Amino acid sequence: MRTILLTLLVVPTLAFAGPKAKPGAAPPPADPPPVAAPAPAPAPEEPPPPPVDIKAHNLALSVTVTRMDKTTITKHVQGVERSSDFHGDAGWTTDAKDLKFNVDTGKGEKAVSWTDVKSVSVVPGKMGDDVDCTYSSDFNPFMYECSIRTTSTVVLKDGTKGTIDTRNKWRFTFDDGEQVEFYLLKYTVREQDEPTAGGEDAVENMGMYTKLQQALRADIKGSMVTSITIQ
Repeated sequence: MRTILLTLLVVPTLAFAGPKAKPGAAPPPADPPPVAAPAPAPAPEEPPPPPVDIKAHNLALSVTVTRMDKTTITKHVQGVERSSDFHGDAGWTTDAKDLKFNVDTGKGEKAVSWTDVKSVSVVPGKMGDDVDCTYSSDFNPFMYECSIRTTSTVVLKDGTKGTIDTRNKWRFTFDDGEQVEFYLLKYTVREQDEPTAGGEDAVENMGMYTKLQQALRADIKGSMVTSITIQ
């Protein structure tokens, strides 16, 4: 009997035992770690500055430059350059030996510097009679030019007068950086032709002469430098 009763006591206990309690709800997931902000993109590199145009600093003169249309520039010159060849294709020079021009005084020729000069006059000739046009096959395409002969005279500070005999181009640089280019003898306009279609060999383009003579006619009424006076 003791055995049976013990069994009965155990069974009901198991029978009435409730289901196991569910484990507590899982804690909410932790916040994800903060995402680091992306590093700022590097600033774009600035392009290098353009090369500095080194202008001549080899002269100190106050001048008045007059053009054919009577406009004038009165400024202080800080530098002078002369073209290495007639028109500057080979660059410009500031060598002291090159910064003189030849003057025929009637008693011989002498080389003078700008510090010797009191005034310069450049008078153009007549369109047609005094114009020469040509081209150079040293360039590809050809380079064309038209020049008008001039009567170019100079008065020196010592009173000497003469005619100028140097064809090279000149350039003054003023204190404010402005520049003026001019010829003392035989004013010239130039332009290179357009390349030929299909790379064909260049041939003389007669239309370029017409174009340049029109430009020359405009310059000798407007921008051509005709007088330089040194104070």
